[in-house]
Amino acid sequence: MSTRRLKLTALAVVAIHFVVVLLHSIPHQVLPVKATPAQLAFIIPVIIVAPVLAGIVLTKFQSAGTILLTGSMLGSLVFGVYYHFIADTIDHVEHVARLQPVFWSQMFEITAYLLAISEMLGTVLGLILLVRLKQSYRHEKAHKAQTSK
Repeated sequence: MSTRRLKLTALAVVAIHFVVVLLHSIPHQVLPVKATPAQLAFIIPVIIVAPVLAGIVLTKFQSAGTILLTGSMLGSLVFGVYYHFIADTIDHVEHVARLQPVFWSQMFEITAYLLAISEMLGTVLGLILLVRLKQSYRHEKAHKAQTSK
């Protein structure tokens, strides 16, 4: 896959992730599953703002955008997997599944899985783009060394 296509795919993943975050926030408000102030201090900058900012930056400054994309998506993935699937908290999908109304508990569970998927995809795309950047840098460095002889 070309680097251009990878970047476009990453932008699509960022957009999908943003929509899923918005959909996931609704059951958080409807059900008794409120994020703590400490969690919000992570959620707002890392899970909501940073991926969108990464998408914007990626279009103009590939290195900075790729680093921000990879870091924000990996951070989001670790946070979400921990709170939704590992830690025994009110945020765990098994606890939320028992809450009423059922529609919102199901929405919470579905969007928790979709978040994990989109964050995993964003992380993998970011890592692939980082590898491509490194290869490109090495190629440019070798080319400059040969032409300066």
